[in-house]
Amino acid sequence: MNSIRKQGVPLVDWFKAIRIHHWPKNLLIFLPALTGHLIGLEKFSILLALFFSLSFVASGLYLMNDLLDIENDKKHPTKKLRVIASGNLSTKNTKAISLLLIAIGLLSSFATSFYAGILIFLYIVLVSAYSMRIKRTPFFEAIFLTLGYILRIAIGVLAVDTGVSQWLMLFSFFFFFFLVLVKRHTELLLYKNTHEDDPTGRGYSITDINLIQSFSVTSAFLSLLVFGLYISSPKVQALYTSPDYLWAVALLGLFWCINVMVLVQKGKMHNDPIVFAFTNKTSLAIFFMSIFFIVLSL
Repeated sequence: MNSIRKQGVPLVDWFKAIRIHHWPKNLLIFLPALTGHLIGLEKFSILLALFFSLSFVASGLYLMNDLLDIENDKKHPTKKLRVIASGNLSTKNTKAISLLLIAIGLLSSFATSFYAGILIFLYIVLVSAYSMRIKRTPFFEAIFLTLGYILRIAIGVLAVDTGVSQWLMLFSFFFFFFLVLVKRHTELLLYKNTHEDDPTGRGYSITDINLIQSFSVTSAFLSLLVFGLYISSPKVQALYTSPDYLWAVALLGLFWCINVMVLVQKGKMHNDPIVFAFTNKTSLAIFFMSIFFIVLSL
């Protein structure tokens, strides 16, 4: 704390650097228990503890990634404003906080669930490989990021032994692949409007915009197709008393995906679609309407 005060760095800069606003992504570990209708006080306690463990690890990895990418971020139209790229935080203190957060998160995860701890360790390996090498490989890096979301869901599966739902995994892969590509599409459009050269430190080119758009649209509709097939499956008939209400959720999902695509094309999309989903009024309205129809279907 003294080192922070000496350098005149406000705590709010540290909160920005560790990306607390990204912690809602880690709520995905609750998804297997919720969709399987297996949530209870004991399971909730385990998942809550792992949520904080994973969030600490993720925050530490964000800091590490920012340190590795600091030179490229300085040349980026928006990332140059990040507290590390702008020079507001020292690299020495950032490294120390990064390692501390990762250590606390990993050790606490093993203390909560050994198998979940193994997956969180694999998550660290996955993200580290991405930061050091994979992120420079176009499209493959998007698959890698998508696997990070899938791994979050798998942590929830192993933590409370819910069993693996192939429907959930397949839907999640296509849906989060769509969101990752939306992020890339947004970044490239921003770069196109502010720079003449291609983005630095990434394997993507401005000429990839149309290809990314095609893949993202396809992935969005594949996720909705999987959800529709899931609604029609015998498993849903056993889990829900009125499963037809879930079709309303599918339609809301379709509207949300189309809305996201339109905003991207107009250049009005947040540079992180996950953050957008938790802050945009239309997204929140769709979320609560979906919850309403899910409750009706139970």
